[in-house]
Amino acid sequence: MKKNIKIVTTLMLLLITLFTSAYAVSAADEQFEITKVTIEDVEFEGSDLIDGVYAPVHLGEKLDIKVEWEGISDFSIETDAEITVDGDALKDDVTSDEFQIYDNWHGSETISVEIDNDEDLLEDDMHLLEITLELDNGEERTVTIELDVSRSRNEVQIYDVNFGRGLQTEAGKLLTASVGVSNEGNEDEEDIYVVMSIPELGLMTRSDRFDLVTQDFEDSDDADDDDYSKLHKELSLDVPASTKSGVYDLHFEVFYNDGDDKDEQVYSLVVGAGSIEDSEISIDTTSQTVEAGKAIVYKITFGNENVDYNVKVTGLDFGTYEVREENDVAYVFVSTKEDAKEGSYDFEISVEAGNEELKTFDVTTNVVKAETNVNYSDVRQGLEIGFAVLLIILVILGIVLIAKRLGKGNEVEEPAVDEDQTYY
Repeated sequence: MKKNIKIVTTLMLLLITLFTSAYAVSAADEQFEITKVTIEDVEFEGSDLIDGVYAPVHLGEKLDIKVEWEGISDFSIETDAEITVDGDALKDDVTSDEFQIYDNWHGSETISVEIDNDEDLLEDDMHLLEITLELDNGEERTVTIELDVSRSRNEVQIYDVNFGRGLQTEAGKLLTASVGVSNEGNEDEEDIYVVMSIPELGLMTRSDRFDLVTQDFEDSDDADDDDYSKLHKELSLDVPASTKSGVYDLHFEVFYNDGDDKDEQVYSLVVGAGSIEDSEISIDTTSQTVEAGKAIVYKITFGNENVDYNVKVTGLDFGTYEVREENDVAYVFVSTKEDAKEGSYDFEISVEAGNEELKTFDVTTNVVKAETNVNYSDVRQGLEIGFAVLLIILVILGIVLIAKRLGKGNEVEEPAVDEDQTYY
């Protein structure tokens, strides 16, 4: 009997020990837990922390994940911890800063993650997101949420670029390209435009604005004939004749989502030396006659309005000059000096494009003495003065004659005496 009591007592002690140990282990396992996860205002708790699904999430999208935790053990806990979010759909795994967990306390941490922009993610329907709370002693708790990844909400791509003459051109030529763009997102896009540029040369052109619907809408019965999910835009750039030979970056950019986003592709463009026929450049005359102190003008006409020409004057020492350019015409104004001597003067007018001299004109200017012009106002004034002087002289002569006559009238004539006459 005593033996049976001993056996029963031993069994009871063993059961109590096992129960106590199990309770201790259970209590240790339940020192802390993740109670709730919120992804962009969508809450997951309870069973959703094991098999919850967040959808849709788009390629390249950024998500704010709030993780709430609780320390629930009766034991005293005060330890450092951190939260890690990882998954194959993320661009990078993210770990929070360290924080402390206290017994019977609640807390939360918010972590920002970014979905990768790799289209290979679209091959699988679902992608697992793991959220792990780990203590510095190695203990951890993990919850999982599935992500349903789809194409970006707003995404327009350059999918094709065709060049009329390849990726080689010459200075002074027109560069053309056909750029294909497509709407790869889940929303229709408005006011899209495409830009082609060579930043190093300061060259840029852009298309008009246009709209692109989604692929699903284009395939639907509601689509019109003008609804496209992809199309080509034709663009062209004038490469100046002054462009130096070399390799330049040729940029193509498509702007969408109200101009906030863009897709870009860069190509290498080879530019060779341009050729310009000098017969395209002419001057109206190479010889003119001008009076000293006067001005004349020479007119130069260019045949290619797409070329940036530069006109220079050398050897002009009998006056001053000024060059004015307007579109495909240049005017050379020459002003001679007031004291320029008579004779023929030679100088040069040259036309350049970039570092290349295209044509030179030998010009002659004949300077002649200025003609003496009669000033009729001075002549009139002289005549008036002469007439006045003449009138004064005539008046004086008249006065003299009148004075003489008056003098004769006052004289007394004495009778003539005949010497032979005798008076008694």
